[in-house]
Amino acid sequence: MDALNAIETRVKLPVALAVLGSLLWILMATATVIESDTYRYATVLLTLIGGYYSYTRLSFVRMHWAGWLCIAWTLYAVARFLLLIYSSPDRQRGASEWLYFFPLFFPFLGAALVVYRPYVSRILAGYFVLALIFLLILTDYRGILSGEPVTPMIQHNRIHGAVACGFMLIGAFFWMMHNLCHHAWSDWRLRLSVTCTPPIVLLSLLNIFGSKSKGVWMAMAITLPLIYLLAHGYMRARFIRVLGAAMAICLVAGIALFWGNIAQTAGPTINAIGATVQELSNSGDVSSAVHDAIRSEDTPLSMNERMQLWTNAWEIFRTSPIFGQGNDWLESWQKTEYANVGYTLLHNGYLEILVRHGLFGLTVFALLLAVFVDAITRARRLGLMSLQAAHAYYAAIAYFCLTLLSNSNNRLAIGESFFMIVAAIAFHCLILIEIQEKGWPEEKA
Repeated sequence: MDALNAIETRVKLPVALAVLGSLLWILMATATVIESDTYRYATVLLTLIGGYYSYTRLSFVRMHWAGWLCIAWTLYAVARFLLLIYSSPDRQRGASEWLYFFPLFFPFLGAALVVYRPYVSRILAGYFVLALIFLLILTDYRGILSGEPVTPMIQHNRIHGAVACGFMLIGAFFWMMHNLCHHAWSDWRLRLSVTCTPPIVLLSLLNIFGSKSKGVWMAMAITLPLIYLLAHGYMRARFIRVLGAAMAICLVAGIALFWGNIAQTAGPTINAIGATVQELSNSGDVSSAVHDAIRSEDTPLSMNERMQLWTNAWEIFRTSPIFGQGNDWLESWQKTEYANVGYTLLHNGYLEILVRHGLFGLTVFALLLAVFVDAITRARRLGLMSLQAAHAYYAAIAYFCLTLLSNSNNRLAIGESFFMIVAAIAFHCLILIEIQEKGWPEEKA
């Protein structure tokens, strides 16, 4: 029996549980709309549902070794955290260390997603309708058009909101592509996605521009061509070409209209980066070039602060490059050269990992990400996932990894929920792959 048909026929959810779980999955994704801890409560409940069905209806599926790696990593991270607390005279608790305990939930969320696979179309529809409503209501049209920095959606600051809008843009675009390629015009899913996607894309771009977040601008500037390269193979129908051309024209027209504001926002940073690169090419001394840029009055404040933060983080990483300093890193921070920079959010997701868990931690997470991408690719080849859904997965990961270069988005609600959803999709694929390859066992009489 085909894995997808097997799930629909062998796993029957009570109506109340089907509705509850669908709402929980929507809440998991609402960190893009409202920055709150709601997704954490949804995670716990979905983990319980996934755990229950793992040991009942899906007990014949062996946990993939990546699932055991997630559990082993969590035990390691928790044990190290507690050991450093009780061995440190100051009881150092670090900052956002609990983020590294979340892999424990990954395999169980995957099982929960398998159970709710028959409801995914409705879950996606509910989320994107919600996203469109919030975009229409919350977009600060006047502020954006006047060139003022705005905070998109209900987020704590401009960067968070801009990152969220990027996810909505990517998801909505490939949601529409999937429906255009797999459903007839009479299907409600196609009509809904074609209605919702263009305004979601355009309003997301408008909010990203209004956020004045240069890091997100860079990430989106790289991701948009990637989206086109991924999707151009199935953008052949006349309607899709016309729609894509209309969106491209709006994007180009927007850039032309607001070019002066864009140049004013990004120009000083680009000039400062150019000056730093020029000095580096002349002297060959990275440390000297960075320190000179920090001392220069021509370096914009946001870039200056980031360089101070990155210099401090690199200084800490160099003292413990293999395993990092765990939750003791804040104590070492006080001894760094720019300890008075004012805050400890490193504005680089990779350095966040390196100072805590070193190259070992970064390697573990890179390995998990490689397994996740491979699982999606295998599922697509087996017909368990559409090409458009796989492309959405690839594009979202590329976009998020780019945003981590200049912001610590893995320490935000949007980053945590993103990891949960990305991992859940991958583990759900691993479960479906095993069912597809080995079959569903016969029911006992």
